[in-house]
Amino acid sequence: MKKSNKNQKRSRFGNANEIKALLILGLIILLVAIVVYAPVINERDKSETLKFSSFEGKEMLDNMVCMVRGDIKSKSTLPIQIEDKTYRGCCQKCMDKLERNVNNIRFTIDPITGQSINKADAVIKQDPHDNKRVLFFKSNETYNQYLKIINKK
Repeated sequence: MKKSNKNQKRSRFGNANEIKALLILGLIILLVAIVVYAPVINERDKSETLKFSSFEGKEMLDNMVCMVRGDIKSKSTLPIQIEDKTYRGCCQKCMDKLERNVNNIRFTIDPITGQSINKADAVIKQDPHDNKRVLFFKSNETYNQYLKIINKK
């Protein structure tokens, strides 16, 4: 006759107490990982914010900008020379888009004049609404007009 213990149900993964112990151990490991790595991740985000906020109102160096995505990079972007103009991309995929001019990616619209401008010739400024992105302007004058308009709102 088999002895059965009602408190220890068997499954194909082990008894219930073993499963509970493993789950608790897994949760403890997860919590320790969060406690250890959260400050590291948080500090990295703070340093990036400080870097990005330092560009406010200044003309961006084009070597910090991906001209395809329109965002500011923490590392220098890759240059590509096309028709005597230098464009910048953050990765090979962006470089390919610039080289083939996919969707006319080398050009954008000045937000004030509505004119098409070449990104390689544009005045590049940090977006006042999103400090990790840039806007392209025909000139510093159109950028200043843009600031006047958004500051009235």
